[in-house]
Amino acid sequence: MNIQDIIKLGENSVVEFKSENFHNNSLAKEIVAFANFHGGTVYIGIDDNGNVNGILDTKIEEKIVNICRNNIIPSIIPQIKKINFEDKQLIELFIEKGINKPYKVKTSNKYYIRAGSVSTEPTNEELIRLFQEGELIHFEVSSLFSTSMKDIDQILFREYCSDYRTLNIEEIDLSKVLYNWQLSNEDGNLTVVGALCFSKNPNRYLPQSGIDLFCFKGADAATEIMEMKSLNAGIPYIVDSVINFIQRNSKAKPVFNSNETKRTDIYEFPLFAVRELISNAFMHRDWSIFGQKIRLSIFDDRLEIFSPGRLPNTMNLIRAINGVSYYRNPIIAQLLKDYGFVEKAGRGLLKIMNYYNNNKLKLPAFEDDSTFFKVTLYKILH
Repeated sequence: MNIQDIIKLGENSVVEFKSENFHNNSLAKEIVAFANFHGGTVYIGIDDNGNVNGILDTKIEEKIVNICRNNIIPSIIPQIKKINFEDKQLIELFIEKGINKPYKVKTSNKYYIRAGSVSTEPTNEELIRLFQEGELIHFEVSSLFSTSMKDIDQILFREYCSDYRTLNIEEIDLSKVLYNWQLSNEDGNLTVVGALCFSKNPNRYLPQSGIDLFCFKGADAATEIMEMKSLNAGIPYIVDSVINFIQRNSKAKPVFNSNETKRTDIYEFPLFAVRELISNAFMHRDWSIFGQKIRLSIFDDRLEIFSPGRLPNTMNLIRAINGVSYYRNPIIAQLLKDYGFVEKAGRGLLKIMNYYNNNKLKLPAFEDDSTFFKVTLYKILH
């Protein structure tokens, strides 16, 4: 897009105009907002109304660099380019999506994000997500101060300790184990991961916990609902319950081995793939998003798994499908690996893709939006 078209369209989520006489903190604010968002470009020499005034200051590049280095924490290295338009000189200042989030303006100590054509301060939830993207915190270890040891499902937790961590439950202090594994804090309050995996009723403290299950009669959500279920238990219980839901609401084809002595049921959706993808949804979802749950929907031709929050900051679809692993919630990931729900070394998606390729089936579809991640599996039986 040329500069004339950019000016015509005006400011938006990735474009900002600044006149030559900008205030240092005003430019720093826009740079911070772009770095905390998906990147963007500031065109200097154009006012807010799109009037091209140009630049006369011969030291403006030095000024911009000093702002990026001294007025922003952590500092940013910008891409600066001079352009000519209507016999006037402009500066094109490109800011990449930041990898060391969150960025803030040093003098005001404020963080900013981009919302349309406006740079604004983030809400508490948005700020938490910025810290998560910068790998400075993991929301899963945040404390839930209204909880205590009494909220733990002790049968489930003791089974995990003895069956998957080979601990002698008669000799251990459960409160110390919970703390050592970051399932509780020093005061005995459960963490987010402790409540999600081992509390009696996670939904009581985390309304975004659990999963909603739907089976529709037709090809979209406007058709009749054949079965609807909301699961609000510990994650280990949920994964098995989801598989039961799939088995109830999909057809199965019996397959015998070469000697026809052992029968295996093949379902419309490969159960190993569903188990892996549901586990991945719990491992990777953004638990700081309070208004949505993980959702699984069965239609007459496909199955969809919706997870709130985009892929973690350093991960993308190509890397994920090719076996590169990065966990937004590493403790949840380890627990699900202990239970055997997911492949070791992050090879689950790769295994799923190989299965569909080797059997010449229609490949799963992946959608990575700015607010959610969705996987679609198509039926393998017709």
